[in-house]
Amino acid sequence: MRRDGRGPGPGSDRWVTTALLTSLCLAACRQALNTVFDVPLPQPTTSSAASPPAAAQAAAPSLVQVAEDSSRPDIERHLAPDSIVARLPRDHAGNIDWVAALRDSVIRPRPGLPGRNRPIGPGFEFAFDFTYQGPDTTFDAVFPHSSHTEWVACQQCHPRIFPYRNTPVTMTDVFQGKFCGECHGKVSFPVLTGCERCHRRMQLPAGRAKPDLIGTIQMARVKADSGNSTGVDAEGLPPARFPHAVHRIRYRCKACHVDLFEPRKGANLVTMQAISSGKACGVCHDGQTAFQAGFGACERCHIPPAAPVASP
Repeated sequence: MRRDGRGPGPGSDRWVTTALLTSLCLAACRQALNTVFDVPLPQPTTSSAASPPAAAQAAAPSLVQVAEDSSRPDIERHLAPDSIVARLPRDHAGNIDWVAALRDSVIRPRPGLPGRNRPIGPGFEFAFDFTYQGPDTTFDAVFPHSSHTEWVACQQCHPRIFPYRNTPVTMTDVFQGKFCGECHGKVSFPVLTGCERCHRRMQLPAGRAKPDLIGTIQMARVKADSGNSTGVDAEGLPPARFPHAVHRIRYRCKACHVDLFEPRKGANLVTMQAISSGKACGVCHDGQTAFQAGFGACERCHIPPAAPVASP
């Protein structure tokens, strides 16, 4: 506009053209500086509505974690044994069927622990299933490698329990806790009421077994302090209990065995000093992955044994 406000003067078009060329040159120069000399371009400003404040950005990881946790199976929200049992499928005899729970996604146990090298994942399936021949076909026993490798690492059984070839296994051995008996009856379905799980041609009554969460371990105290560094009188605490069922609905056996714990009675010395140092149970019980083990949470593990029920 002219100064007297009567419309554009004769040189206004030339002025607009010059201003436009100058703006383009400046933009080109900035881009050249950024490309050749790595000089950062000015960032456009945005309103607070378009970009969350710093506090909200800092909280984002925890919100994502909450969303991931909310997508986990319902059974992981329960700790009471009765609630867990009610949600798990049963086999023909009535025992809890952990393989079916895995197959039907009632549980989705993680293959590895947080922050550690992950073992072979849940998709690994060593499909080498074979049959032990019995005295007649009724007693033929099927061994499914495929379902076992979903849960356990190969080195858990080989070669300590089973040499790789030509290992004779008898029911007498199994009943005495050897071979298959190292797990079955202790953390997996009992041998006495799980006959048809292996001997698949046997015709036995259905529903004859009680669905128990077997596998809870009452740990033995080696000495009075057990490596205690909290100042708590350990003699006043009952020995610690480990509930396998609560853990196995969240993690596969291979997550802890055999890297953290040798699955054999008397093979592991677990002290509160080691746990407080982030070892053994302390790998997870650090206040982030699971509750922090230590003073203030003693009763979570050191549970008095159930009182015996008086006979009528």
